[in-house]
Amino acid sequence: ARPPLVPPADRWRMRSPAGGHGLGAVRDLLIGLGADRVDRPAADGRWLRADRVGGIPVDVLQAPLAPPGDPRPTLWVDADARLHRLTGRLADGTPVTVDLTRADRPTLHPVDALGGRPGQPRALTDDEVARLAALPARLRALRGAAVTVSAPLAPSANLRATGTVDWTSPSAYLAVTEEGSGRRTLRWVRPGRVAEVQRSPDGPATPPAPVPAALLAAPARPPGDDLDRLLDAALRAARRAPAGDTVRVREDRLGDRTVDVFEVPGGRRLWLDRGGVPHRMELRTGPGVWIRLDLTPGRAAGSGGSSASTSR
Repeated sequence: ARPPLVPPADRWRMRSPAGGHGLGAVRDLLIGLGADRVDRPAADGRWLRADRVGGIPVDVLQAPLAPPGDPRPTLWVDADARLHRLTGRLADGTPVTVDLTRADRPTLHPVDALGGRPGQPRALTDDEVARLAALPARLRALRGAAVTVSAPLAPSANLRATGTVDWTSPSAYLAVTEEGSGRRTLRWVRPGRVAEVQRSPDGPATPPAPVPAALLAAPARPPGDDLDRLLDAALRAARRAPAGDTVRVREDRLGDRTVDVFEVPGGRRLWLDRGGVPHRMELRTGPGVWIRLDLTPGRAAGSGGSSASTSR
C-alpha cells in the first residue's frame, strides 16, 4: 500500500520513532544520505562488480557510511553518482534493502502540521511593518473570532478544539477533545491564566453558552501545554505588536483569501491578509512541527468572553 499522493489536511499524529532499529533507523539512514556536507572518500571502500538496476548500468560498491547501521553497506551507484539500491544491516543487526525508484518520483505536497511550503524568508517591507504594528488595534476593533484548533502534540495529546477568542476581555473559551481517549474538557484562558474542567465524553464538541459556573469557579493555573501557550500568545497579540527579527516567510492562501505568513520571535507565525486581518496563528512545538489556531474574525455569539471576565 502506497501513501496517497496528496496527504490528508488534518488529523495528523506526531511521534518520534526510536532510532537505532526498525523504521526509525531506516529513516535516519535515508535522511543522512542527503546531508549537504560531503564526506571525503573512504580509503577502505571497495568496488565489487558491475551490475544493472532497472536496466541502468551501475557499479556495486562497498563503503563506510555514518551511523546508524552497517558501517560498510553495499551501494548500487550509476555513472552520475545517483544511488539506486542500498543493502546492509541496521544497528540492531536487522538486514535492510532500500531501492530508490527514480523513474517514479511523484510531486511532494506540503503538510500544514509540518510548516507547509518552506517559502523564501525575507526582511519586511515598510507596508508589512505597518501592518504588523497595527495588529493590536486591529484585533481590538474586531473584538473577537470563532476559532478551531488542530494540535498534533503526541499520540496521548492529539488535541482538537472549537470555541471563541475575545480580544476585548481578553479571554478564550474552548471545548477541547483529546483524540484516541475521547477525553473532553472546557478551557477558559486569560493572559497568563488557564482554568479547566472535565466534561462528559459523549457531550457536544462545542462549548456551551454561557460559561458554566464550574469553569468560572475552577482554580486558575499558568499556561501548561502547547495549546495553552498558543492561546495565550493569541490573546497577548492584542496588547503588543510583534517585535524583534520578524520575517515574511511566504505568500499563501486560506480558502479564497491571499495571505502573508510572518514568522515572529518565539516560534510563532501570523497569517495576515492584505488588510491586516489575521486568519491563522501558529506555534512551533518541536523540530518542524506546528500547531494552528484558525480564526473566523468577527464577534462570535455565545463566546462568553466579557461576561466571563466580569463574573470572575
